[in-house]
Amino acid sequence: MKKLILAAACAAVTGTSFAETSTTEQRINVLEAELQRLKQEVSAQKNTNIQLVQQQQQLNTELKSASQKNTGSWTDNVDVYGILRLDGAVDFKDTTAARGRTSNQINKVPFDAAQGKRSDFTIAASRIGMDIKNLAGREDVKAKLEADFWVDNGKGDGKLRIRHAYVSFDDWLFGQTWSLMSNMETMTESIDYTQFLGVSTTRVPQVRRDFNFNAANKLQLALEYASDRSSELPALTAKYIYKNQAVLLMGQGFINEKRAEVDNRDIDKVSWGVGLGARYKFTPKQSVQANYYHVKGDQKFVSYTTVPQGSSSDGAAMGGDYSVDLNNNSLLLNEFDSLTLGYSHKFNDQWRGNIATSLMKFEDDSAYAKENISNNKQLTDHAINLIYTPRPYVDLGVEYHLGERESFEGKTADISRVNLSAQYKF
Repeated sequence: MKKLILAAACAAVTGTSFAETSTTEQRINVLEAELQRLKQEVSAQKNTNIQLVQQQQQLNTELKSASQKNTGSWTDNVDVYGILRLDGAVDFKDTTAARGRTSNQINKVPFDAAQGKRSDFTIAASRIGMDIKNLAGREDVKAKLEADFWVDNGKGDGKLRIRHAYVSFDDWLFGQTWSLMSNMETMTESIDYTQFLGVSTTRVPQVRRDFNFNAANKLQLALEYASDRSSELPALTAKYIYKNQAVLLMGQGFINEKRAEVDNRDIDKVSWGVGLGARYKFTPKQSVQANYYHVKGDQKFVSYTTVPQGSSSDGAAMGGDYSVDLNNNSLLLNEFDSLTLGYSHKFNDQWRGNIATSLMKFEDDSAYAKENISNNKQLTDHAINLIYTPRPYVDLGVEYHLGERESFEGKTADISRVNLSAQYKF
């Protein structure tokens, strides 16, 4: 390198310096000075390059740090979804004294009311929601917020109802979502927004912990708020799910303390329940579903357990879970079994259908039954539906229900209705 620099210096000064300098010593001095100047320029350029590299490295570090702190844009982190839905029903017999709206209320069908045809329509089942991800730059932090208009039994007066509102991370969940006693995984598709007998779609505030053992096995534990007919303690719930390509099996359970306030004193008793669910796919287009519950002393977790009047013993708030025995200072717990069986078939990309039969049978020799003879002894419901998808994300459905309500004292009432729905998912 030095030889090249020296040669270049010689060529540069040959026409000037050598013309003015005749001696060898003078020529050497000139060349050494020029060489020193060139060395200084090379060293300065090297230092400049080092500074540029350092600045680039610092800039890269700052950009990386900023990207980690930035949660990204709205479109990157939030997925907005929803359903625009119209529900309708035609009753060939009055569903309830309050005319029942579009939801099946077989548990409240009046025994002595005059029968008559009626129809009803509502958009209250329409909903809007958002899935939020990558909160604070963390991909493991997720949240959901979803609401619909199903207030006052689907009256549809514009009021919002919170369905889901929670945040989850590290297998923990805090907020409101499906109870662990719900059976969304194994229920049969229904046109009726409130589903069939023996189906649970309960959403409650909770603290939940998931244990994902592997792709096929999962255990969930939670503390859930049940209702104001419970003690200060939340309900302890659990769900175990096994799933492979064709089979889904599910076991559930809860324990809770019920409490009634009578004459400035509290009366407590433990309620509990278990549930089993199963789904088997014969083919990708055919499946059968089954759900079973046994519950003692609770009306919250499984639908269709409430009654249209309070207990006959003390006129307490409406409920089908317990009544108060003032003479013995105790709670009389209601108890029931429920069973739902369903078959689903997808004919093609546009047509699918379902058949379901369901039974809810209450214990008729219990102290609760003897004290509350006008309450439900047995409920049955048989349904068939057909769903048409004329365009992607658009569903049109029709469903027929035939059911019966029977009280402990032997009174009966029937339902015969058609449910209709039209919805667009986005």
